[in-house]
Amino acid sequence: MYAHVNGVKLFFDIDGSGYIPDGPKMKHRSACIVLHGGPGSDHSDFKPWFDPLTEHMQLIYLDHRANGQSERVDPATCTLEQLADDIDAFRKYLGLDKVHVLGHSFGGMVAQTYAIKYPSSVEKLLLICTAPSKDFYEDAKSFAKKIATPRQLELIPRLFEGKIQGDEELEAWWDECFALYFYKKDEQLMYETGNRPIGSLEVCNYTFKHFMPHYDVRAQLPKLTMPVLIVAGRHDWITPVSQAEEMKGLLPDAILSIFEKSGHMPFIEEQESFIRTVVDFVDKGNK
Repeated sequence: MYAHVNGVKLFFDIDGSGYIPDGPKMKHRSACIVLHGGPGSDHSDFKPWFDPLTEHMQLIYLDHRANGQSERVDPATCTLEQLADDIDAFRKYLGLDKVHVLGHSFGGMVAQTYAIKYPSSVEKLLLICTAPSKDFYEDAKSFAKKIATPRQLELIPRLFEGKIQGDEELEAWWDECFALYFYKKDEQLMYETGNRPIGSLEVCNYTFKHFMPHYDVRAQLPKLTMPVLIVAGRHDWITPVSQAEEMKGLLPDAILSIFEKSGHMPFIEEQESFIRTVVDFVDKGNK
């Protein structure tokens, strides 16, 4: 499905009902806008791992502009602030009031930007393996030195400094480095999950080169008053636990949950525990 907002066609997909039968009445379920990582990936990262959450809330997956199945536009328009504006226009397009917002990795950076810019639109904020500033990259490089091969260490700056030249080089980068994102190396799982997203190299390079060096929301985070769940993977190299701990110290109403047997995607590696953690957080105060 597509929504036309802010002059761009955004792809979205919905899992779960907004209303369910409850005896003689219909019971409302909260909506959660789900923001994928990247930049240059799409919402397929979450499927089918998030499916159990539809028993508790309606999931609305959104591909950022110029990502996934959304319309390709000038990457210079893909600032985090513009992505945040797109989310709120999209929320209004669907006729939604307050929503939960869940962001993973780069999507978590967008989610923080959104919550800062549109706090009255956010019921609860869920930040999954993400970071509050550009400083995550220095921590990531330090972590990588402990676990990466010499070839991986050589390649890492190519992506995160916006230097990838062409789709073939991007594919080769992921073939070499994707294993870094997992605690348990399951070759079939990595093959399937790594090949599902529709890549967008142009926006990936542009974001890392032009936007990421200026990303820093730390000064604004203490102003957020909505409940926040922060999830971290103990073995996550790219947004290490140190980043989650920094966010926890800045957010006044935040819970930090660390998954001890996960890398960058605890919703895959420790799915049952992840689902239970999210459900407990979302349902708290709603019963």
